Amino acid sequence: MDERTLQKILATQYGIESASLEFLREGGSHTYVVNGKEKNLLKVIGPAFFDTAKQSLSIMRYLAANDFPVPKIVLTESGEAFSEVEDDGEKKLIVLMEFIAGDEPELARCATEVGDLVGRFHGLMAKYSAEPIAHGREFFVDRYLGFLRQKNYPRIAEYEALGARLWEKVKDCPCGICHGDLHRGNLLQNESGDIFLVDFDTVCRAPLMFDVMTMCDMTDYFRLKPEDIEETLEVYQAFLTGYSAHHALSREEIRSFPYWVAIRHYQLQATILEVYGVDCIDEAFIDGQLYWLTNWLRKMEERKLL
Repeated sequence: MDERTLQKILATQYGIESASLEFLREGGSHTYVVNGKEKNLLKVIGPAFFDTAKQSLSIMRYLAANDFPVPKIVLTESGEAFSEVEDDGEKKLIVLMEFIAGDEPELARCATEVGDLVGRFHGLMAKYSAEPIAHGREFFVDRYLGFLRQKNYPRIAEYEALGARLWEKVKDCPCGICHGDLHRGNLLQNESGDIFLVDFDTVCRAPLMFDVMTMCDMTDYFRLKPEDIEETLEVYQAFLTGYSAHHALSREEIRSFPYWVAIRHYQLQATILEVYGVDCIDEAFIDGQLYWLTNWLRKMEERKLL
């Protein structure tokens, strides 16, 4: 969709005249910075992502109505959260939202504050009326095993046994509505120090500890370093201080953290392979990941955290 067409949509649907557009990024949507009387973000979303985009908008409006720090949706002049248009015979969803100037916060310095934020988020989402997709063992563990079978990976039995062990340790963790991709890149801290939560496209029903772990895991995905382990455990303890003010975790949930770090590798690898295909990694890489996982669990056992 060209700039002139988007400018026309902004004028007719939002009453924003003579705005300039600056292309920002492309992913599941095309995103632009709109420089008008106020600065906003414009997303042009294709039909494959309509359902997740509409869910995301619903959640953002719900959170904003409850004074939770998220970017505010700019409504159309008819009061809608999005505009649906047609471009070259294909329907597109147009979404306009508040632009927040900020950067990813340094989590080691604000882990307690972020824990407080996530605790509030989980508490609010417990009262959210709609029910998102549910994720369990198939999503977190078995998807990756399926890809490894497709590749005829020779050490599949080791991954299967480890996956079964990991899931057995976390299967009873309480579930709730999770962000689903709660890494540090989905936090924005503005100049005033306020922290906002963004990107709700992957919201799901899953064990709440998955969100907690994803935020607190400071380890390098490819190389396990002692200093990263120390930072991860320190961030986790500080995070829990803020989180527990809103949502109490059981002893079993707290101790499940190392297992969730390992499960994250299964889950993330499967997602990468879904996007880029099974040939994007080779046997040596899969071997390296297996070494990472066994090394991580051994170090957690040495610390008596398992």
